[in-house]
Amino acid sequence: MREDAFHTATMEQLAAAAGVSRATVFNRFGTKLGVLQALYGRCVTSPEMSAVTDALAIDDPLRALDEVIDTACAMWEAHGFVQEQLQAIVVLEPGVSALVDEQRDEQRRDLEALTRRLARADLLRPGLGEARVTATLHMLTSLETFVWLRREHGLSLRQTRTTITDLAHTQLR
Repeated sequence: MREDAFHTATMEQLAAAAGVSRATVFNRFGTKLGVLQALYGRCVTSPEMSAVTDALAIDDPLRALDEVIDTACAMWEAHGFVQEQLQAIVVLEPGVSALVDEQRDEQRRDLEALTRRLARADLLRPGLGEARVTATLHMLTSLETFVWLRREHGLSLRQTRTTITDLAHTQLR
């Protein structure tokens, strides 16, 4: 997956990469989609995802925003390749779209709640509504933005985090 070859790999190649037999892969996962779903499940329960959840729970909404960006970048760095593969095969495997939609919907709900907290603390820039701020934060913390900055433009992980944080702060007073 890290080599962007999952969609063309055979079950035999997946088994060889894992150091197990083809039968083991079929018995454990059933299909390539089953392999992806299992990897996605590991991402959802990863320490990086737990860190995002913990960041969202920080009382100070401004500190929470900065921590959400830091932890989201760490999550995309560690597991973004799985999400990329899921998004890439949605056309071929319609069952994957539910996983992608679920992740985006959860991210949007979390950012809506964080934006409400920022608004209650009177931290939003005047003239910007909550919907616009939420949409902007969703875009900034998306896998696509992370990949664009990190891979397409060659920014380091630190530079990527700083860039996203600086852009997110333009939404604030």
